[in-house]
Amino acid sequence: MAATERMIGTLRSFSRLRGEVLGIALLLAVIAAALLVGGVSVRLDNAVFDYGQRLNWHAPSADVLIVAVDQDNLERLGRWPWPRYRHAGLLRNICAGKPAAIGIDIAFSEESDDPSADELLAEAVTECGNVVLPLVLETSRVGGRLLESPPAAPLVLAAAAIARTDVSPSEDGIVRAVDLREGIGMAAWPLMAEELLRVARRLPASQATLPSPGDVSDAGYRLVREHARRIQFVGPPGTVQRVSYAEVLDGKIATEVFANKIVLIGVTAAGMGDAVTTPVSAFGEPMPGVELQANVVLSMLDQRLITPLPRSAGVLLAALLACIPMLWLPRLMALPGLICSLVWVLVVGAICALLPLFSHLWLPPSGALVAGLAAFPLWSWRRLEMARRHLDQELLQLRSVLPDSQIATGFDDEIQKLGFEERIAWVQEAQRTMQHLETQRNEALAFISHDLRAPLAGAVRQLESETRCEPDRLLPPLRRALAMAQAFLWLARAEALDRRQMKELELVSILHQATDELYALAGQRGLQLIRKLPDETIWIKGDFESLERCAFNLLHNALSYAPEGTPVIVGLDMPRGGEVRFWVENDGPRLVAEQIERLFQRFSRGDRGAGKSSGTGLGLYFVRKVAVRHGGMAGVACSGGKIRFWVRLPSGESRNKDGSLLRLSRRLKAFSSAESRAHRGRNAS
Repeated sequence: MAATERMIGTLRSFSRLRGEVLGIALLLAVIAAALLVGGVSVRLDNAVFDYGQRLNWHAPSADVLIVAVDQDNLERLGRWPWPRYRHAGLLRNICAGKPAAIGIDIAFSEESDDPSADELLAEAVTECGNVVLPLVLETSRVGGRLLESPPAAPLVLAAAAIARTDVSPSEDGIVRAVDLREGIGMAAWPLMAEELLRVARRLPASQATLPSPGDVSDAGYRLVREHARRIQFVGPPGTVQRVSYAEVLDGKIATEVFANKIVLIGVTAAGMGDAVTTPVSAFGEPMPGVELQANVVLSMLDQRLITPLPRSAGVLLAALLACIPMLWLPRLMALPGLICSLVWVLVVGAICALLPLFSHLWLPPSGALVAGLAAFPLWSWRRLEMARRHLDQELLQLRSVLPDSQIATGFDDEIQKLGFEERIAWVQEAQRTMQHLETQRNEALAFISHDLRAPLAGAVRQLESETRCEPDRLLPPLRRALAMAQAFLWLARAEALDRRQMKELELVSILHQATDELYALAGQRGLQLIRKLPDETIWIKGDFESLERCAFNLLHNALSYAPEGTPVIVGLDMPRGGEVRFWVENDGPRLVAEQIERLFQRFSRGDRGAGKSSGTGLGLYFVRKVAVRHGGMAGVACSGGKIRFWVRLPSGESRNKDGSLLRLSRRLKAFSSAESRAHRGRNAS
């Protein structure tokens, strides 16, 4: 039966633990999914992505070249904007080297003040035949409407393609991604990078098969973006190869430099152009827009544009990753579990940061990271709750086993208010009490096996002998064994006392009754038994039989050791400060410290003068145990040839109702006892 109960308990504990694990795993999955769906942790996702980009620097391809309008060019050629015939001369010098495609990141949305310069630029664009010009998306001054501003009409007709160069930064102002299609009302305009690769006939097949834009009727004048991709940068600003605009214009750069290359022309001077902040911007240095376009060209050319996972797939994968820590947390202790959880968070962050470098996919890691960080505290909280429930159950069981231990006081009212450390302290206190009881049990067994066994064995041997048993020889060992058994019963009763079940008692009456029981013994030993008890009623809360036996033991102890012909006095001090003390005093030599220390111990017996110990050694130990169970204490004092044993108890409410009747009852009882003793004396004579 016990084995079955243990098995059932184990199965219940396992089922409860499995339920806790599944509950925490579900909560972690919900946290991860909610973070991704709500987008509240985008900054963390971006930080992980940026860190991965900083680890991905590599030598850029030589197929892309920037013709840069830098600060030196401005100082040499004059204030911007420059006349368009200058751009025409630049294009002719570049086209002489037969580049694969040319992209100009300079807006020509309006005709200039010099129509001849516009014609020269249009002729140069036509002669090259592979020039891609920019379209600008801008806000009108009237009404704030978005407008698409292509180049001037002659340039549109001359260009090989028209494409966008604008990009949209993230919430923190950093450019990480581009939209392959964008437009007002319909996402119809591709990026300049895509058109350059198409003109150069180097566009990857995957890029050439993008779906056609949606219907314009539902979009109105809204800006529509489609096919967002993250850029895989080749390095910080300045990584892509550059040549000077002025040097190319002056013919100082050999035309062979541009052969079969994709050339981008744009402004790189500080404070001009469309410089943006990127994940690879060192010390906040912005990247010129033309170099950003060059990075997009390189990413497309090498098929390294990063595609975000679909939201549903990302949420599902993040939820699964969030549950992984629950594979080891229930099996590990706190410190190893914490270390494994932190390592797991670092691993997930590193994998998500490096994933775009190898698979060109992007999984936002914030949900899995936050859930991974929350896994340990959440599981620790549940583990502490399980430990708390277990401690509370243990405390309830210990209270039933040890009703008067420290854990019983105010348990029902205080357990919910206690801290975890206090609960542990209560269990430790109960454990010490159990160890103490175990020690007492072992001592009791040793005592029974020796002292109680000896008289019973002697009586058995006499009964088994062939000779006739004499009652005078048989009764003493049996009486001694009975006294020992009775002492153990009284001690067991004292140790089981529960203050919550005690009732209000009148202490003076208890002392009178205990004194009456020992008058005969006092007469046999030639001792005077004197009472110094008040007539007032003294009320306490206690157990009647235990208190009566306590007073009986003190009086019996005094009668056993008092010299013949001396008085034994029982008295009671009136309550003071919420306490009452009764005592028994007899003549005797002063006790030394070692004797006093041993008096109230278990199985302590000795010779203290006139009397000799013949008891069990449990009488005074019983006295102290009863006093402690009642919330008081017991002790002994020696002075002037007197030995006084005392018991101090908390007093109850003093009640004087019917005090005269109670005093009359006591006097009648005392008179009846005196008459009975006198009658027994006359019969004996």
